[in-house]
Amino acid sequence: MNSTMPTNFHISELKDMEKLSERTRNVCVANSIPTLYKIVEYYFKYGTFKNLQNCGAKTNDELTRISDKFIRQYSLTVDKIKLDPRTKQFEDFKIFCYNSFKIPTQDTETFRTEFFNKEFPFCKFLTAILQKNMNEREFFIFRQNFNYFTDSNKRTLQAIGDIYDITRERVRQISQKIPSMMERIISVFTMEHTYILDHISYDLDSKRDLLIINKRSADRINDKEDIIMTPKFFGFVFSVLFENDYSTFQNMEKLYMNYYLVKNELYEKFDFIGCFDALNDLINERIEETYPLEIDPFLNKFTRTTDEKWIKRAKAVMRHVANEELEIEISTDKNNFLIARNTLVKLSEHILSILEEAGRPMQLAEIHEELARRTNRVPRNIESLRSSILSLDEVSAIGKTSTYALAGWDNIKTETIKELVREFLEKTDEPKHINEITEYVTKYRETSSKNVLSNLKLDRSETFCFFQKNYIGLESKIYKGWQKK
Repeated sequence: MNSTMPTNFHISELKDMEKLSERTRNVCVANSIPTLYKIVEYYFKYGTFKNLQNCGAKTNDELTRISDKFIRQYSLTVDKIKLDPRTKQFEDFKIFCYNSFKIPTQDTETFRTEFFNKEFPFCKFLTAILQKNMNEREFFIFRQNFNYFTDSNKRTLQAIGDIYDITRERVRQISQKIPSMMERIISVFTMEHTYILDHISYDLDSKRDLLIINKRSADRINDKEDIIMTPKFFGFVFSVLFENDYSTFQNMEKLYMNYYLVKNELYEKFDFIGCFDALNDLINERIEETYPLEIDPFLNKFTRTTDEKWIKRAKAVMRHVANEELEIEISTDKNNFLIARNTLVKLSEHILSILEEAGRPMQLAEIHEELARRTNRVPRNIESLRSSILSLDEVSAIGKTSTYALAGWDNIKTETIKELVREFLEKTDEPKHINEITEYVTKYRETSSKNVLSNLKLDRSETFCFFQKNYIGLESKIYKGWQKK
């Protein structure tokens, strides 16, 4: 727009700026010259306003005065006041915003460049409209009760009521009106000025037939428009703004990780609402053990067509939604949803799982450390954990080393090192060297020959006897030709 051109004010704004009468304002509106440009254009064409319906001398004088003022101040001519289609579209948009939402034309004027560059910040503009059309209390509820702003946590109805000295029920009543107000405002844009969509570019992530609004896309829009709105807000806005092309199967007043819009042509051929609700019901039931659910037979129940092309596209959407939003894993063969256990895992189950995954005996401290990584229900006292482990029939304590193994393991012996040595020596009629003894013991314990020998020498039961060159036998046996130390 030429910088020498005045702002195309609405007649209601001119009335206050130029101290015009209410009659003059009404005459302009009734005769379809509701803006400065229209008034000046009429003046260039007829040189007077006396021909306007209900225009008296005072109105004629007022309109002539402001026309002369702006023509002189901006050196306006007939050609300069004529608008090309592109500029006229924006001027019409400004007047529409003023008439519909009382947004001052100068406020809308600040978005001229973005409008022409097809980057009109619709969401930022919408929040300005909402604030303009709400009283302080309504806007506070809008900010604090819907999870629409990233810098505010949702407050209870009672907490909001206490601030404004109104009842919880009254807050609820006001809250109920806000989504419908938002929907009405957005719908007015798309119904009255469908071309606004030609001036918007949000570059939303798309997955084939799906528009996805998530934290990543919300952050991108917030940075671009200098606002602080959540994915929930954008999900609601876009579900209305793009309703001619897309539909949603989610309740846009609820909080989700991701918000989805499905192409209308696909939406008609699959019951997305029913499928989404059914999956939600499944994962919210009490599930004791994870189980597989065949994907195709389950999804087939919600198809509304026999055309395999559409069915395949719908299933691709629901697979993505199930995995990303509902966090349902898909089996490696891609044929099953894995409906995960959702009951609390018992401490005993954690202990057994830890040992099974390790595949080896574990010390008490190791088990305690791994438990702390998996759950916050770890016994603070390590002796309490020892008692819990010893109470499990599936677990065996190994010796006196605070080491534990699964009772079903074939390669595990629970005896002490001395008991393992005695077991080994009872099978032979000759003393055995400490290295040979240690080789046997290390099948079941992590130890060394030095540690084994030390254990045996500290034994006070006089079970073992010692010979030259670190050979060892049992006191209960007679070894011919062997002399004890």
